Amino acid sequence: MTSINDQHARILACDFGTGGVTFGLYNPHTNKMEGFGGAVYQDRANLSEPQWVEQDPRDWINATPLAMAELRSKVAFSENDIVGIGIGGHMHALVLLDRHNQPITVDNQLLCGAIMWNDPRGEPEGQFLSEKLGQPIPARMTLSRILWFAEHYPTQWQQQVHRVAVPSSYIALELTGEFGVGPGDASGMTGQLNDLGQIDEPSITALIPELHNRLPTVGRSGEVLGELNARGAELLGLPIGIPVAYPEGDQPVGMIASGCCRPGDASVSLGNSVVLNVVGTTPILSQRGPIDSFRTVTGDHLLMTCVTSGTIVYDQLVELFKPLWPKDRTIAELQDWLAEEAAAVPPGCDGVAALPFYGGEGVLRQPNAFASWLGLRKGDLNAGVLARSSMEASSLMMRYGFECMRAEGLAEVSQLVLSGGGSKNTLWPQVVADIFKLPVVMPQDADEAATRGAAYLALHMLERQAPQARSLEALLEERVVLSQPIVPRSANFEVYDEMLPVLIDTAARLVPLYDHPRFTLFI
Repeated sequence: MTSINDQHARILACDFGTGGVTFGLYNPHTNKMEGFGGAVYQDRANLSEPQWVEQDPRDWINATPLAMAELRSKVAFSENDIVGIGIGGHMHALVLLDRHNQPITVDNQLLCGAIMWNDPRGEPEGQFLSEKLGQPIPARMTLSRILWFAEHYPTQWQQQVHRVAVPSSYIALELTGEFGVGPGDASGMTGQLNDLGQIDEPSITALIPELHNRLPTVGRSGEVLGELNARGAELLGLPIGIPVAYPEGDQPVGMIASGCCRPGDASVSLGNSVVLNVVGTTPILSQRGPIDSFRTVTGDHLLMTCVTSGTIVYDQLVELFKPLWPKDRTIAELQDWLAEEAAAVPPGCDGVAALPFYGGEGVLRQPNAFASWLGLRKGDLNAGVLARSSMEASSLMMRYGFECMRAEGLAEVSQLVLSGGGSKNTLWPQVVADIFKLPVVMPQDADEAATRGAAYLALHMLERQAPQARSLEALLEERVVLSQPIVPRSANFEVYDEMLPVLIDTAARLVPLYDHPRFTLFI
């Protein structure tokens, strides 16, 4: 097999996102992603409840050779050039497997797909688990969905479920036959890890019977999960035996692509969810909603604020204006036009406030929340106001979580490293800088940060085999290159400081509507 020191050596990086998988080819000698290939998959249709969100995990596997084929069409490489594989996946989704490591079926029909992070199920279960475990368990956390499934399908839970996985560990299991996960994704499953850095099975098994021995083992950055087996080799078109790093969640992986590994390092991901991640020195377990306490890829504390309605707030506007958009112009041009219109609107939108909660809102613990605009007056209903107010609202919700962290003694944050698909927006990074009063920088391949982060995971694994292995921090110090900062504009500080409490108070006042049968009947 080719050595990492060989000039032909390459790393295969995989990012299984909520809308599709991306494979990237990383050159460790030039520190460049040489090409990307992808394939899409869809949410399951015709579920029992219209607000539920599930995917068929088998679709992720079926998309794998398609993405590899596109990667090969974009960049030439030999199968013998691949010396390591890194895997990232969207966090929290519940993947239940039988003793053959396949999704649970009844009469050859899928009983339950992967319950996605933005599915509204799990709020009562999360409240119960939070009280019993003495730590915040958000509704989107895998543990909440495990309890939901065990209560709704007790026979299948007891008799058919052999393993409980998340996307990254399921993919890795298919490729290697080994069942493991990184600390970031593991803590996103069940909460705080024990002193050995493993999932604390006894405490949760007491609450959810039959869970013992169904969860993955936890391995930190730099450790080898296993080697590509015959099944994985077939899916990827690569030789058996290539080492595979412990898989991780997309948020911890994106943080290492951003170089965030020291206390006070902070990143913002503008993806399907809008997420603020900060490396902390201790967990914050006092509040359920604004702050989630997970782990980084090295097992350090990760403080997270996850705004459920992320770039979907922008995607919804794109869909709104798409029928009116000239057929000879691209969707990317439509997105840029929306940003230009938003930039022409003053900060604060002259009092218009968006509550863009298209799929509920986890920060406010409101699974039934819906989108609304307040303060619209004559002349306000236009593309610029809708776009800017949506960006501001999502960013202000992150700022709310940030202020809650600061109130708990968060270390000083000097800048935000921004990534995700929204990083390509010409206005949104500036809005984030102004709302947080912090400079914003971006890493290489900011819109593919999870893929590059997965490559760093594999590189760290390969370097750890050398006699003088270095830390992940040293690796990132050498590899991560940040852009020139987007400087916050002090003229906008006051308007956003005034908007923040108004936004939170307004959302609180709407809770009776969110819970009203007239509105919840259809969502």
